[in-house]
Amino acid sequence: MRIAGVKAVIPSQVIDNATIELMVAEHSSRTLSVQLNDVLKRIRYYLLHSGSHQRRWLASGERPFDLLQQAISETLAQAGARGSDVDLIIYTGVDRGFLEPAMANVVAVACGMPQAHCFDIVDACMSWVRAIFVAYTMFRSGVYKNALVVNCECSMRPGGRVNPGCFQLDSVDAVEWNFPAYTMGEAASATFLIRDDSRPWEFHFSSHSDLSDLCSIPLECFDRYCQPQPRLGRNGANQFTSFGGDMFRLGWSHGVEIFKRLSTPLDEIKEIFPHAASKKLWMDMGAEVGVQDKIRFIYPDYGNLVSASVPAGIAMAQEEGTIQEGDTLAGWVGSAGMSFASFAFQL
Repeated sequence: MRIAGVKAVIPSQVIDNATIELMVAEHSSRTLSVQLNDVLKRIRYYLLHSGSHQRRWLASGERPFDLLQQAISETLAQAGARGSDVDLIIYTGVDRGFLEPAMANVVAVACGMPQAHCFDIVDACMSWVRAIFVAYTMFRSGVYKNALVVNCECSMRPGGRVNPGCFQLDSVDAVEWNFPAYTMGEAASATFLIRDDSRPWEFHFSSHSDLSDLCSIPLECFDRYCQPQPRLGRNGANQFTSFGGDMFRLGWSHGVEIFKRLSTPLDEIKEIFPHAASKKLWMDMGAEVGVQDKIRFIYPDYGNLVSASVPAGIAMAQEEGTIQEGDTLAGWVGSAGMSFASFAFQL
């Protein structure tokens, strides 16, 4: 399988760390009063420690679907393909406008691809990797000759699942299950894959569902569909909750173990593309397996792009010329669930 095209489109509004602090202060001043300074100090320290500088959010007049359509158009142009050539569309964004029908169907009709088969894959920040694996498996079975994997991660809109809910804190401790919201950026990406049996990929996955309560976006009546737990859906229905510190602490060994499964020689890997959730912690994990100098970080300038993190990183590296066709690359992802993945391929 070969990546024939990959592009990411980033919105224009730059949000620096100081703006995040101002938003928390604005939404929490009434509930925190004397604790507000302690909250802001903790957030400031966490952002600095993680390596965050800024992120991009939609500006006034920018629409998520416009970014996605641009990403798709640029990707197909890079691949020398047309919409009528696409066999399969898989949508992988956590952010979406529809639960039904599949977002992939909405993409197909808007982008002039009525012939394409369509479905969505939802697995938090792991969704893009799962879709790539599914496409690879389908190619090997001969079902399809190409696939377009797309996502649109633009969840910071006012009145959404993150903003302002995660910025309305009632205690210093509440930072612990809301901080990941302050690192989130926005982006849309498109990846066009074609069957190429001369380029095998290597994939490894693991799941640890005992950690599934650490990061969640529950729907209405979610308590009827689960065994209630104190951390699961801590912020309530349709609100983002993430115990980011616990995710890294408890998931660390699983993340290291999954990368060690790769049989691709490390000296052959040009760059490694992680899920962009923290520069510092991914760097530390990379040091444990001796690959810290190979990790490509977009987190400091673009934040956590959720399922668009890896394709955005690859697209940016291509545009900057740090990777070329034929290079051996790797991906390394940890996600809510918790799930972990490592994979290697030739560009």
